[in-house]
Amino acid sequence: MNTEFYTFGEILWDCLPSGRHAGGAPFNVASHLAQLGVSVSLLSAVGQDPLGDEILEVAQHKGVNVQFVGRARIGLPTGTVVATVDAMGNATYELVQPVAWDEIIVSAEAFEAVAKADALIFGSLASRSPYNLKQLDRLLALKGPLKFFDVNLRPPFADPKRIVELAARVDVIKLNHDEVGQIASWLRTGEATPNPPGNADAVAEACAALSEATKTPRICVTMGAAGAALWDRSTLVCVPAPKVVVKDTVGAGDAFMAGVMVGLTRGADTQTVLETACRLGAIVASHDGATPLLPQEMIQEFRANLKAGERSADSRSV
Repeated sequence: MNTEFYTFGEILWDCLPSGRHAGGAPFNVASHLAQLGVSVSLLSAVGQDPLGDEILEVAQHKGVNVQFVGRARIGLPTGTVVATVDAMGNATYELVQPVAWDEIIVSAEAFEAVAKADALIFGSLASRSPYNLKQLDRLLALKGPLKFFDVNLRPPFADPKRIVELAARVDVIKLNHDEVGQIASWLRTGEATPNPPGNADAVAEACAALSEATKTPRICVTMGAAGAALWDRSTLVCVPAPKVVVKDTVGAGDAFMAGVMVGLTRGADTQTVLETACRLGAIVASHDGATPLLPQEMIQEFRANLKAGERSADSRSV
């Protein structure tokens, strides 16, 4: 059976105050997709070292297919990042460079498999290396899968020009409200100054600027405790976030992204997609680490909600 979803980019060790955790946004998204009951493969690279051996075991244990995770050349270790979490649960990151995932080799077999998939997701961080950009160029030229772009503006790897260029080649962009404000500011003034939208009208304005520049029809904006919004062909839908006690926000956006991917590829209505994705993000934010085990009842409810959303969308299209 063909894999339904593919994620491209970093797999690494997050060194958090609570301990060492397997991470990297593409790996986190893949882990959450697997928990939601869909098949998922990771396109990445690890080093020829014990940390690489260990992280591949973790990925397999979480149900992620690592067939297309390569072993990097000698001298490129498995990725690591030192993450610190403030009193509000927000994380900052110190990224090591260069590492194995800076040189992801996508085989001919992998390209053929991705072309048959439902969806492909990648993040802006993996585009920091020219090598990966060449691989992405070929992947984004494939006609089959729905393409998702998860923006992560993490200095010094935060080039607005490159982000806009990549966004112009995808079907769905996901950013947080700080990021959409910065990109919209860059599009207007040439400077990516902090300009987070303070209300729904401002979110819609920022999304409209990004959509006009990239011709991307759907833009998803996460807003932390305020919830999330989805710009879908000039219509903005907003939903609140469930109230939880936040332990750390690492991986919450990746869980949200997994929910959005499943919902949109299944044809669920926008409201349902956002509500279920926000619930996933909130569950992760209430736990330590990026990929905690999701409650089984939560997964069952997620699937039931999506089915109801699919029926609702079908009824409106008749």
